[in-house]
Amino acid sequence: MKKLIEKSGMISALALGLAAADAGATDWNKELKKHDGVKLRIQTIQDPFIDSLKKISPDFEKLTNSSVEIEGFGYDPLHEKQILNCSQRDDQYDVLFIDGIWTGEFVEAGCIDPIEKRVGRTNPEVTEMDDYIESFTGQAYWNGTLQCLPVAGYWHMLHYRKDLFEKANIKVPETFAELKAAAKFFSESPDFPGVDGMAMNFQRGSAAGQQFFEWIYSAGGKPWESNYPGSNAPYKDQTPLFNSPKAVEMVQFFKDMVPYGPPGVEQFAWDERANAFTQGKVAMINNWSVRTPLFTDPKISKVWDKFDVAMFPHAEGEKSVPPVGGWVMCLNAHSKQKKAAWDFMKWFASPEIHKSFVLAGGPPSRHSAMQDRDIIAAQPWVPTLYESSKKAWAESRPRHAMTFEMIDALGLQVNRAIVGDATPQEAMDRANENITKMLTRAGYIDK
Repeated sequence: MKKLIEKSGMISALALGLAAADAGATDWNKELKKHDGVKLRIQTIQDPFIDSLKKISPDFEKLTNSSVEIEGFGYDPLHEKQILNCSQRDDQYDVLFIDGIWTGEFVEAGCIDPIEKRVGRTNPEVTEMDDYIESFTGQAYWNGTLQCLPVAGYWHMLHYRKDLFEKANIKVPETFAELKAAAKFFSESPDFPGVDGMAMNFQRGSAAGQQFFEWIYSAGGKPWESNYPGSNAPYKDQTPLFNSPKAVEMVQFFKDMVPYGPPGVEQFAWDERANAFTQGKVAMINNWSVRTPLFTDPKISKVWDKFDVAMFPHAEGEKSVPPVGGWVMCLNAHSKQKKAAWDFMKWFASPEIHKSFVLAGGPPSRHSAMQDRDIIAAQPWVPTLYESSKKAWAESRPRHAMTFEMIDALGLQVNRAIVGDATPQEAMDRANENITKMLTRAGYIDK
């Protein structure tokens, strides 16, 4: 049986009761070296934070006499390109943003130069590792070693049209049943023409597969035997439970929500879900917090002054376990410019620059940012986001080398149930069978 040793975000926490304070200014001219003529290349997801990254990178260029080129890709193409480049020992990118759930895969493939020793040699006032939020920090660890910096944490919140809820005099949903009832009401009420209840991620593959993992813990379920909130060894027994009663009920809930979504919702992924809300076509979405700033931009959002956020819903009698995800910043093992790359990484991730990144629209990943008065004034949803981050489970999605294949296989079957090609029970029986074979072949569970 393949043994996995993981650290679930458990570096010592900054005392949560401390009042937020602005990070002290760092003398970057002393902290950073000059990298005359060096061209750093950064590869990242084409998520909204890429614009914030581009806004602040010129400051590093001025400090170091270097240039920074940032290139973004879609989710699946990014994973494919990064893994291919790694297999070819490609050095064209120096800094890699990877999904936190890919960490184990990238470590085991030799794609990442672990940063733990570099952090140990760096001024602790620059790195401030205790300031990172624990539920996301765990995704930067593998095999007990800090592999990357947890710089762009996402958590799910319920985004809802407060104007519609106030007009209808409906309580903001807290449970799955209340969510379904509200979605049904807005979809069917003649008082709200052109508005559907809720958009969800139902597209075949990674979108539907990840959505299952995002919801199952708040349903009181678990994807495999030893993975549940608070588990001390979430990878100890990976016997799949994708056809358990709670898992099947979860997929049935997804199917039941289809009539209350926009036309074609069965093929919605992240962009389609967010765009439906931005254009005022749905009353609710559950969405990653990285997109929340976009909803406030009147240039692109029709709901910029009409929405609010709430905690992730949960099944009756269960607790909210908001999904946690996001992007960790890693040093390409094959880069030939590691000193310059590390200078950029420690500069970008520092509390001081992180605050600038968040104020430019990036996702907060530090306690200090979540409690900062300037950030809260600019992003009033941050207190709910902070509460979500403290209730999240760091291992809410698999993070070993089979992660991408496993989620894709699961998402295929979830989508089959949603579009009616199979019953939820049939689809999840097939998912459980296929994933069991997959993990057995890879050595993650005993034969």
